[in-house]
Amino acid sequence: MRLSRLALTAPGFCLLTFALLAPACSSNNTNQQPSGSGGGAGEGGSGGSAGNGGTGGGSDACWQAQTLLDVTKAPGAGANYDKPSLSGACTATHFVVDTNGMPHYQFVPITPNPLVVTNQHYEIVLEPQMAATTTDLPLLGTVAFAVNGMPIFGPNEGAQPAAEAYGDPIYNGIMDPCLGHTADRYHYHSMLEKCLTQSGLVSEPWTNADPDATKASPVLGWALDGFPIYGSRECADTGCSSIVTVKSGYAQTGNPKTNAWDAYTWSEHPGDNAYLDECNGHTGPDGKYHYHVTEQFPYVLGCFRGTPNGAGMGMPGGDGGMQMGPKACMNAADCMLSDCPQGSMGCTCGQTPMGMLCIPTCQTNADCPPGPMGMQLSCQNGVCGP
Repeated sequence: MRLSRLALTAPGFCLLTFALLAPACSSNNTNQQPSGSGGGAGEGGSGGSAGNGGTGGGSDACWQAQTLLDVTKAPGAGANYDKPSLSGACTATHFVVDTNGMPHYQFVPITPNPLVVTNQHYEIVLEPQMAATTTDLPLLGTVAFAVNGMPIFGPNEGAQPAAEAYGDPIYNGIMDPCLGHTADRYHYHSMLEKCLTQSGLVSEPWTNADPDATKASPVLGWALDGFPIYGSRECADTGCSSIVTVKSGYAQTGNPKTNAWDAYTWSEHPGDNAYLDECNGHTGPDGKYHYHVTEQFPYVLGCFRGTPNGAGMGMPGGDGGMQMGPKACMNAADCMLSDCPQGSMGCTCGQTPMGMLCIPTCQTNADCPPGPMGMQLSCQNGVCGP
């Protein structure tokens, strides 16, 4: 069973999200990019510090940065919250994004977890390559980020509440109107196009009119393997003679209230190019691979078609940014004391659902540092876990 594995220590996931819940391409689109779908939705903007009024979208230097929204034009989460901050630029090899993790629209509480600033830093390759084999998504944590800087998680929740353990959060109806909610940070499990375009830079973008069905969707986010994520509509050919609405290849075969990955099965649909591959992507008319958002499971990504950088967590933030997860490693020598979670007696390299990570070591429960949001970790076979 795909969901039988548990993370050892992994800040930035939904394991705690409900622990306290009571039963509860048109041809005239000047931004269009060479992927067969609509292009950048963002505008250029200048840099700024997290939590200090926000920054705009991308630089003119690369089209990837131009897809970011100019969040300085948005009202933010509310009067009692920091304004959103987002900046993006390209080096010779990477698209670099920094965000303070605050949504640009009115925050609608769904879980008991508070909305707080969480500085996050992403670096994805400019020229992603399709890998020889696909990579499973981590059960918990970041797999992509949206054009407003919000992290995107996979299509399942964490272990709590037990009645919905690892269930499909869309099916279970536990998302806000823009398909996000808070764990230790605000994040999406799917994306609503009207919330992630320039016209969505308002307090309640979910009340906007639906997107024009005769035009291709813009870029809505970026996977950590570097491939773009478009909305559900794309050009049928390089001349964009018509628009196609893509479809997930997954069908519901069980009850996704729990163990979402066991409740859906992917199958091929020969002869119907509207259906996507197992990763919820495909190669477009121009020969370039990309992902799509779909109304059906897995909603955004089903797996990684390229090689992800930092999957399962945010990456260490610069200029005071916080590290959102354990350091990736190949062996124990990669895990110095400085790489261990604060309060650890030491750490080692261990296998987790998110790959090989530096995890705290212990002899007794007293050796284990606090987990995410104060969660008490216990000593299990020499390492600390929930």
